[in-house]
Amino acid sequence: MNIEWNFRTIAIVVVTVIVLIGTNVGQYFAIWGPKQEKLKLSYTNQITVLQQQLDSIGPMVGIWTIKDGAEGIFPGKQIDESDFDLREIPESLVTSSFVLDPESMIGKYYKIGLTAGTPLSLDFAMDDPLDDTTREYDVVANVMPIGLKVGDYIDYRIVYPLGEDYIVLTHKRIEAIHDKTIKLKLSEQEIHFYQAALIDYFIQSKNGASLYLAKYLEPGVQKPAITYYAIPKNIQAIMIADPNIIEQINRQLNETTRTIIDAGIASVIDEVGQAVAAGRNEISGKIDSGDAEKKNADKAQLEAEAQAGALGGSAAPPVTPVEEAPVAPAEQNSPASEAPLLNIEKGVVE
Repeated sequence: MNIEWNFRTIAIVVVTVIVLIGTNVGQYFAIWGPKQEKLKLSYTNQITVLQQQLDSIGPMVGIWTIKDGAEGIFPGKQIDESDFDLREIPESLVTSSFVLDPESMIGKYYKIGLTAGTPLSLDFAMDDPLDDTTREYDVVANVMPIGLKVGDYIDYRIVYPLGEDYIVLTHKRIEAIHDKTIKLKLSEQEIHFYQAALIDYFIQSKNGASLYLAKYLEPGVQKPAITYYAIPKNIQAIMIADPNIIEQINRQLNETTRTIIDAGIASVIDEVGQAVAAGRNEISGKIDSGDAEKKNADKAQLEAEAQAGALGGSAAPPVTPVEEAPVAPAEQNSPASEAPLLNIEKGVVE
């Protein structure tokens, strides 16, 4: 198509272009311009609100948490700096219980079990109360809970032949274990109580008396039991004279409770004592067998995990633990003198 570019044609084209440009410019100023201003104002307001929210949240600060991959954080475990990891959170979310300095936790003990990522709180830690007479002490028991481990908390108890059960020591942390011997921290008074219970056991073991441990489920949450036991008069006299004992026991209450204990002991005839001893020995043997089986299962699990790691993370074949030979029950007619006594010759290995 041929267009004749004369003055009239050029004028029409110029006028058309001017009209189009003018129309668009007019639309911009008349329509789009105000809309853009409104959008700009809206975005500015949103930015202002967000900035105010950020200002109210505050700057980021570091708090300490249980690090990723941490395992075995159980109640009673001693707190170590290697358990921690530093993370940042807004300052406004920090409470007074959050741990900003890990040194305030080191050496204490976890109240409860914790998982990876849990912020550390002073409420999660507990102290082991000490006084000037507190000492590490090797303590023996002939019945121990299956799966007992260092860091668990226990009550140390004695049960007499006819079932009278007394709490000798309460809420004690297991510091170390070796066979039937455990290491505890005891005060001077607690040492006397332990020695009294040990003598009672030695005298009455032929009739079935037993020293055993009862484990706390949540030692940081559960209220400690109250000691309920009475020492004999000779040990009471020693405690009264002991200058290391500041707070003396209630003598009247102790003598009343001791009268009950002695009356129960005196009422045990030989035939009954032998039957009780045989039954308790059988139960103790079954508990020991169960504990040995659990240790074997735990060992097999560790070996399987190690084998899986050696294979590059592939599943290792299951390892079947070797079962312990069943413990033969004690004979009902076995003489009382055959009732096993505690082996207290070995010390505790950390």
